[in-house]
Amino acid sequence: MSTPPHVLALRRIARQLHALKIGEAVHAQFLSADNAPPAVPPALPYDKTTRPLLAGAAQADEVLRVRRGVYVAPSMSEREFDSHFLAHVRGVVDALDTEFWVCGTAAARLHGLWTYRDPGLVHIVQTYNPPIRSEGRLKRHWSKTLPARDRTMIGDVPVTTLERTIVDVACNASLACAVVTVTAGFRAGADPAVVAQLLDERAGTRGVVQARRVMELCDPDCASPGEVLVRLAAILAGLPEPRVQVPVEISGGTAWLDVGWPAIKAGLEFDGAVKFSGLLGDPLIARHRQASRAVGVERAGWHVENVVWDETVEFQALQDRVGAFYRRAAARLSLGLEPSLQPA
Repeated sequence: MSTPPHVLALRRIARQLHALKIGEAVHAQFLSADNAPPAVPPALPYDKTTRPLLAGAAQADEVLRVRRGVYVAPSMSEREFDSHFLAHVRGVVDALDTEFWVCGTAAARLHGLWTYRDPGLVHIVQTYNPPIRSEGRLKRHWSKTLPARDRTMIGDVPVTTLERTIVDVACNASLACAVVTVTAGFRAGADPAVVAQLLDERAGTRGVVQARRVMELCDPDCASPGEVLVRLAAILAGLPEPRVQVPVEISGGTAWLDVGWPAIKAGLEFDGAVKFSGLLGDPLIARHRQASRAVGVERAGWHVENVVWDETVEFQALQDRVGAFYRRAAARLSLGLEPSLQPA
């Protein structure tokens, strides 16, 4: 009997993760978009004395009322969307008196994983069938059992483990979100052997076919969710599978392209929010360095274009964009045209 494709994919992923861990992969030290788990803020003290003060502060949008009797000061270190999500997690933790674990994309966010177009609902799993499935931003799910192997804590918040989380997301989220989150999960330390076991246990259940496909599409060498989306868009557009972290020799060293096709000397670079934000140094110097690098890559005979976050909002549009780029690059090569030297 032949080995299932998803099992072969998980073995490949294990090899890639090992190479990244020991520094054998040449891009192991590259900057990445990997995140540490965020902190769920504490609830503000609530009693007869503070109740009117908190009510007034909530009306003035100075604090968030997330559930009855639970008020949270928004975190200034998080984006507003993330801050509100974390506040609602606190509301669930402090208000529910039943045993539960945060799961799915909500658990992924608490583990610090990337997501894609996640609405920020707080998904929880319980070991009994809840009479109410949906309560505002709270979504309850039911599982007959949740083994100790699949449970953990992040601070004082009960959550599903990395492996259980990415399998849940792989089964239930959109394909693009699933590939993005699973990639981040493996980069964060999820064990491919445990993931394989979980998938075996789910044989014949809803979503497992997609989850197996997600493992085949996953490439943990992608260092950001943008790279994952560009690579996935190329594959789903029917193009030859691109490489990630593609080396191009230029004057003064090696430029590494996010995604590319060496056979036609074409590549795509993903420009995230951090690159020119100042977090990596002077933005003017960063832009000058990027422009010089782009000229060097073009002189090496490569045709390169940049993709920005706005182009990922609709995944089908991203597929069309990547497909059109590949066809232009292939046509340029067949006509023997040189790339135009245009700074990024």
